[in-house]
Amino acid sequence: MGSIHRYFYSTLAITIFDDKKQLKHYHQTVKEMSNHSSGYLGIGVDKKRFGTGTVLIMVTDVKGTVVECRIMSGVTVFAKFKKCKRFNELNILDVNVWDYENKYQVSLKMAIEKIHLQMNKMVSVS
Repeated sequence: MGSIHRYFYSTLAITIFDDKKQLKHYHQTVKEMSNHSSGYLGIGVDKKRFGTGTVLIMVTDVKGTVVECRIMSGVTVFAKFKKCKRFNELNILDVNVWDYENKYQVSLKMAIEKIHLQMNKMVSVS
C-alpha cells in the first residue's frame, strides 16, 4: 500500500511541476508578443475534452494586419508555442475562419474576436 501512495504523490508532484513550467512558457510568450510598439493582441483557446487542444496568440498592427502569430497544439504539457507564419500579413477583417483547417478554426475565431473588441473599444473611446 505504501508504494501505491509514493507512486501517486510522485506522479502528482511531477504533474504540478510540468504544469507550472508550461504556464511559465505561456506567460513568457504572451509577454514577449505584447512588446510590439502598437497594435492589438488576441488569444484564442480551443480546449478539447478528448483530443488535441489549441492555443493561438495573434498580434496585429493598428489596421488589423497580422504581424505575428504563434500556436501551441498538443495533448501533453510538453507542447510549446511555434511561430505560425500562415496568418502573417493577413488582415483580420478579411479572414474567413472557415477557410482554415478544423484544428485552427475555434482558436483563430476567438483571437480575432478579442482583437475586434479591442479595436472597437479604441474607436468608442477616441
